[in-house]
Amino acid sequence: MKTLIPYPTLDGEIVLEVKEARLDGKPLSLTLISSMEQVVALHQVERNDWERARIVLRMRTPQELMSDEWVDVACAAVLTEKKTNVRLVTPLKRQSDNSWIGVAELHRDWHVGQAEVEGIVTATVADVQGRVIARTRRRWTVDLHLRTPTRKRTIRTVWKDFSSEENVYLHPYKGDPWAIEAADDEPVVYLNSGFEGLQFLLDSASRSDRAVQNAVAGQIAGDCWAALFNTAVYSIDVEDGEPQWPVGWKESVLRRMLPDVYPDRSPDDALVELCERRRQGESGGELQTRVLHAATKQARMSRSLSVFIRTLRTVEEEK
Repeated sequence: MKTLIPYPTLDGEIVLEVKEARLDGKPLSLTLISSMEQVVALHQVERNDWERARIVLRMRTPQELMSDEWVDVACAAVLTEKKTNVRLVTPLKRQSDNSWIGVAELHRDWHVGQAEVEGIVTATVADVQGRVIARTRRRWTVDLHLRTPTRKRTIRTVWKDFSSEENVYLHPYKGDPWAIEAADDEPVVYLNSGFEGLQFLLDSASRSDRAVQNAVAGQIAGDCWAALFNTAVYSIDVEDGEPQWPVGWKESVLRRMLPDVYPDRSPDDALVELCERRRQGESGGELQTRVLHAATKQARMSRSLSVFIRTLRTVEEEK
């Protein structure tokens, strides 16, 4: 495996904090900023016509950054939104306590959903300027539609008749008992109400049906884990040669399954290995064998569909 970062990096952890937020100069209630969830909720019914948000940021860096090893050190906050292809870099100013502060701005017309904010540290390394030597492990989410600062960590299950004229998009799968849509911010498991006996079985309260019910629910869960993992893999971005954890449920799924896909590697090293496999296009079959093993293992833990959904919802809290 090739090394994606062939130069020294900062060992210590850097932490990005949101100290306050303002909409058109008016302070946002602190109840709409969650340090634990690392979410800023910008949607307020009484002020939904705002034009500009200013997010006050502070980044804490380890003491080793002060050593003579690092030259031309700079810190910045990077705000991105994939749906609008917006990327804004806010330089941060060093303070006497070795923290860094700055203000990131969001213009309402530039965004449609959620923006992600991360902190990066750059320096001159081996005579190359501006190399990224560290970045925050977790990003902040600035959500334009949330009223409460919580992350979305759910998966919906929906009963649909796959052969109905109202569900043309499901017609290709009308012979299947279920289908999984994992492309959007909120994954959906469609259960085929037109598949004979499926709804009766999964809704049954009979003890005699419990074993079969668990087996079917486990199969659905296994298919879900595999589908979600493969979708998450293709959402991994590489910046400056370093793979970035995706956000939302995609990060949650990768962090839960990678220890079973690559049990001999740390999560960060497993992410690098996964990116390298994807880039080279090699060992796809061997990788899928690992993925199916990990999905099966997760499905056994999720002995029913409701348990599976609750498991995915709490993944973020276990990191």
